[in-house]
Amino acid sequence: MSNRPARPSAAPTLKDLARLAGVSPITASRALHRPELVAEATRTRVAQAVEQSGYVPNSLAGGLTSRQTRLVAAIVPSMGHSLFSDMLDALITSLAAERYETTLGISRYDPAHEETWLAAMLSRRPEGVVLTGTEHTARARRLLLNADIPVVELWDYTPHPLDVIIGFSQEDAGRAAFRHLAACGYQRPAILRSDDSRAHRRAQGFLRAAAETGAPEPVQIVFPEDSPQTGRGRDAFSALRAQAPQADAVFCSSDALAQGVLAQAHALGLQVPRQMGVLGFGDQALAVDCIPALSSVKVDGAYIGRLGAAALIARMRGENVTAAQDVGFEVIARASTRAAAGRP
Repeated sequence: MSNRPARPSAAPTLKDLARLAGVSPITASRALHRPELVAEATRTRVAQAVEQSGYVPNSLAGGLTSRQTRLVAAIVPSMGHSLFSDMLDALITSLAAERYETTLGISRYDPAHEETWLAAMLSRRPEGVVLTGTEHTARARRLLLNADIPVVELWDYTPHPLDVIIGFSQEDAGRAAFRHLAACGYQRPAILRSDDSRAHRRAQGFLRAAAETGAPEPVQIVFPEDSPQTGRGRDAFSALRAQAPQADAVFCSSDALAQGVLAQAHALGLQVPRQMGVLGFGDQALAVDCIPALSSVKVDGAYIGRLGAAALIARMRGENVTAAQDVGFEVIARASTRAAAGRP
């Protein structure tokens, strides 16, 4: 069952906010909705009270007779990765089948941006919220607690979610990636990844698995997530070759990155998988069409989306659900990583 902690009190009201700011409710309301009518010092006090209390202005006040908006707010880091789009498509489709509308936000891997989006969305009084991952600001957590609505976190895993979580361990995925490359006979695998937190945690799992076996510490090439997609894999692999020419395999933070690595390895005359093993993440559709076919860590984003929708619908109906579900992952071995028996 969900183990979300009970709220210590009801969500703060406009009167609570006004009392904290030392103004009348009418003045507090004006500071929020008609700030040009209020002195700057008063606006500052009200803003500080909002920050302290976690109060969320109700942009729908007076327009609803109940809390049933049939609205769900969902946010993902990016739509540039098919895993997130597959997850989101399944989530929205499943919610629509139960007559819920979904409003979407893009966090750009920035918890502060997620916080701003949450404050805006909660003012519309959604009946449930879907977040990607577990890294949220303290204010975002306070806003969600005060809102007192179901919250489902997707894609990551922790035994102690905000409310309900469905995903997998990023660290364990990284460990499995290293073990696969080691089992294939590679002795100096490296990491090519973006700087987002999930790729970082997979890298930590990869490094720990290497340390546990006494292997040399894998070299990491890290690039900004918001850097141009075009040429990213080629550039990252070229940087790796310059920094660690002894590396004989790479674990990439996405299949798209791995495809660029394959292209650059071919351009450099390296034989994959004999001279260089390549392992992606996500097992996207094009993985099987690469030359050679790309080995990858498979995560079923659509399945996570469907489970997330089902859990949120149940919670919005007042039903108890399992608080934490680990759906796992699978390493799919293809021609881009050699079998241990085929080691030269």
